[in-house]
Amino acid sequence: MQGALTRNGSLDGRAAFDIDLPDDCKMTTKGFMVDYQVFKVTCGKGDYAGVYVGNFGDETVPRSRTLRTQFGWPTQVQVWSNIVPGDQARADAIAASVRLRALK
Repeated sequence: MQGALTRNGSLDGRAAFDIDLPDDCKMTTKGFMVDYQVFKVTCGKGDYAGVYVGNFGDETVPRSRTLRTQFGWPTQVQVWSNIVPGDQARADAIAASVRLRALK
């Protein structure tokens, strides 16, 4: 399967995209699910954005956009900003910073 692979050959959705994270924010994941990964961006105690990496995103997710990749897996990177009262512009900027990596 052609896709975003790590050096040891295992699938890693994080290899498919770049994101600009402010210094006080971090991105976490629960790991690889059946055929996808979901990443969460947290700043302080709040969830600011999310990133889905896989082949079957959900385009009904509010405030989301889907990027089509050049990979065999994942074929989609879907990103959204959460509603963050008082800091919405920051959440939107984090989500907007997601960009695809080129196929090498």
